[in-house]
Amino acid sequence: MHYVIIGNGVAGMNAANSLRSYDDESEITIISYESKHHFSRTALMYVFCGQLSEQCVEPFERDHYEKMGFKRIYDKVTKLDPNANKLYLAQGGTVSYDKLLIASGSIPAEFGWKGYDLDGVGHFVTWQNLQWLKEKAKTAKKAVVVGGGLIGIETVEILLLAGIDVTFLVREDYYWPIALDESESTIIAEHIRHHKVNLRLKTEFSEILGKDGKVIGVKTGEGEIIDCELVVIAVGVRPQTDWLKDSGVALDERGGIIADENLKTNYDNIYTAGDCASVMWFNKVRRPEQLWYTGRDQGKIAASNLFGMNKTYKRGIFYNSAKFFDIEYSTAGLVNFNLDGEKNFFSQEKDTHYTVRITYLEDDSVIGFNMLGRRWDHRILVNWIEEKRQLDWVLKHLHEALFDEEFMPTFKLNYKAS
Repeated sequence: MHYVIIGNGVAGMNAANSLRSYDDESEITIISYESKHHFSRTALMYVFCGQLSEQCVEPFERDHYEKMGFKRIYDKVTKLDPNANKLYLAQGGTVSYDKLLIASGSIPAEFGWKGYDLDGVGHFVTWQNLQWLKEKAKTAKKAVVVGGGLIGIETVEILLLAGIDVTFLVREDYYWPIALDESESTIIAEHIRHHKVNLRLKTEFSEILGKDGKVIGVKTGEGEIIDCELVVIAVGVRPQTDWLKDSGVALDERGGIIADENLKTNYDNIYTAGDCASVMWFNKVRRPEQLWYTGRDQGKIAASNLFGMNKTYKRGIFYNSAKFFDIEYSTAGLVNFNLDGEKNFFSQEKDTHYTVRITYLEDDSVIGFNMLGRRWDHRILVNWIEEKRQLDWVLKHLHEALFDEEFMPTFKLNYKAS
């Protein structure tokens, strides 16, 4: 049996490791062109800042492929012929397989803005993006970051640390409305501006301006010119599946690979996992999940089914964490989904950025948490949602989910329910 895995990200590597645990004899080939070694993508900002070396963000030793008996091909797959079980490589040659896992991940979204091809325009998503940004930051004095998500604010922070004057363009009425409500967003916006960032809400940009092939500024939708030498586009990512369009593998409208409950595609010997996999969500919407831990979980499930098991992928309760400069953020469950009968409990400690927002239903069962300013244990929050704990009970026990309480002011609630 020859298993081939496209992608050495968190989904691909977890799949490869799981496969080897089931099968210590079959050939396992990993194909990827982004990096020679598996790395933790969420740690790229720390490599940029010099807090971690490039090798520090590699979870496995560099001889891991050899120790596990993986064949490594450092190349890009350009074409798939599923009827012949054959892959075509950018540098020439082909690879045949018995079973295939496509875990090709995602790439930065692009919207065809004028000036996008100028020197000084790029992203901060891939390993190559890291190398590009490190080089550009050596000479840039002013930068514009476009896009109000987590990658955008991380990019703003590291550019500031590099001594660059940053303008942050966010088209929405307030920062990151997909995850924060207006009151939470206001706290974060004030904190961003406190760090001397020129945060511009409700601001579209129409084109990137250049001279002699290099960036000299951006023009907003209202015609304002903002001078800069560097533009970082952080408006999201999309599945890296363009190379599959003529393959016969079924894709959704976003370009995600349509997967069934076993993560199998419309071909019996082809599976998918990670950012490129389009799976069914709780609300019957089909789309990629694009989270580190869902990629990990999908890789393991896909490996089981490649080996011949019949395991179902069922996403657990959502959770995530991040930092907005030095403000901690934790979330779990369903928030900002505007479900029928949904209510919100909100607490903010006076004159601080410590907030608690708990979403609950008419029967008082808690379905979600959004927390700013402190660190919280996702495992406990998720357990409470699974146990359908009532709001009053959760409020009495909330302190049990805190991390590092000894380093923080005493926890207290100053709340209102809506």
